[in-house]
Amino acid sequence: MSSMEPITLPVVTIDPTFTTSIQEVQSGLVPTEKIWISCYKASQPSVHGKIQAELHARNRSLVVTNTIEGDLTLSRADNGTYLVSCDSLGIQKTPVLPPIQEYYDIERSNPQKPQRITAFDVSPDSSRFATGFLDGSVFLYPITSSTSKSRSDPSQKITPSIAARAVSRPHLSTTTSLQFFPSSHVLLSAGADFCLSILPADLPEPSSNMNSSTRLTPVRTLRAHSRPVTATAMIGPGRNILSASLDGSLKLWDVPSSAVLTSISSASSQPILSVTPAAASDPQTMIEGTTVFGGLQDGSVQLFDLRTQTAVEQTPATVGRGGASALAHSASHNLLAVGSSKGHISIHDIRSTFAPVTSLRRGEVGAGIEELAFLGGDEAQLAVTTSDGLPYLAKFLSGGPEVAGELVGGDCDPVRFVRVRKVEPGVWDVWSAADDAIVRRWRL
Repeated sequence: MSSMEPITLPVVTIDPTFTTSIQEVQSGLVPTEKIWISCYKASQPSVHGKIQAELHARNRSLVVTNTIEGDLTLSRADNGTYLVSCDSLGIQKTPVLPPIQEYYDIERSNPQKPQRITAFDVSPDSSRFATGFLDGSVFLYPITSSTSKSRSDPSQKITPSIAARAVSRPHLSTTTSLQFFPSSHVLLSAGADFCLSILPADLPEPSSNMNSSTRLTPVRTLRAHSRPVTATAMIGPGRNILSASLDGSLKLWDVPSSAVLTSISSASSQPILSVTPAAASDPQTMIEGTTVFGGLQDGSVQLFDLRTQTAVEQTPATVGRGGASALAHSASHNLLAVGSSKGHISIHDIRSTFAPVTSLRRGEVGAGIEELAFLGGDEAQLAVTTSDGLPYLAKFLSGGPEVAGELVGGDCDPVRFVRVRKVEPGVWDVWSAADDAIVRRWRL
């Protein structure tokens, strides 16, 4: 996005079941457990080690974690968060955050042959979530209240029954995007078959037939694109929706009439890989509901003006960094985050014509950025999902970007999607969906 060299952030990985190991020691099931940890930093030798969890010699209600191999430590903060440090790599107390919940589909999350999730969304009211798959299907599930009492509790594993889910197949091929309408009771899907569909998203009523799922029938099908639809977005209360496509067009739809109100072509009709509407932005240039950021295949970002039906600004194309595969906008911090298919993230100040603020990556050759989502709050934090299966949180301070936490739980399957939902002031849920067909939820 910009010519500035990216800051390379370190990577911390840990046994994804480490909280279960610690709980087994605390409950007396086993006397000790070993937990592996690995730390990586560009241009430096990686550090691998083992931690032994065991009961304190005198206080038998306390589990201590002692280093038995490698230059690293695992400690616990007062709020229950576990922290990894590695002095030789300059990694200081990085939070390793286990999920509070993991959702498994009774048929599609088979660990021997998982059917990877190709689209995902969580309803605005956090009552349900939806997943899409390669066969053009869409599944709708209820969200269960969390039983977690501590950040160090093992993940709650949930397998909704067949009767608890609703199923549809609105597309002839891969479901590429899912978006709930603001009501949480209607769902927009998009596919590689060039179409969009609008589905009811009411959860199934309790049924005595436990071997059958409720079938959802599309109420509208929208057709106008000539290549696969890559991204969708809501405008306002949902009367209007946006769709972007590999055909290089951004379309604004009127939902009641199923008509295209506006169609704007990207620069040189480049494929549009990602979109995000500007929300409550700088009133001089970006007005909520009328301007949209689009990530293009050459790595640039285009600003589309729905009022004038034109593409008004475009950042320079990137060289060797891949397409702009992910976008996230923080109105409160006036920031636009752009993730590339080759692992770079650039941060821009939207008040100054996309002025570059900083740039980052992880590892020597960063894994592709799949999706980005800002958390709310006074500090700018960004949830990042990646094709190497190592999602994380980044924060942006005056001294530059830092890793704010490692989102652990998966086993290196690509993590494609991320959503952030507010629970209460200062508390956020981060959701992800991965190629192992498991949906995970963290509470921060």
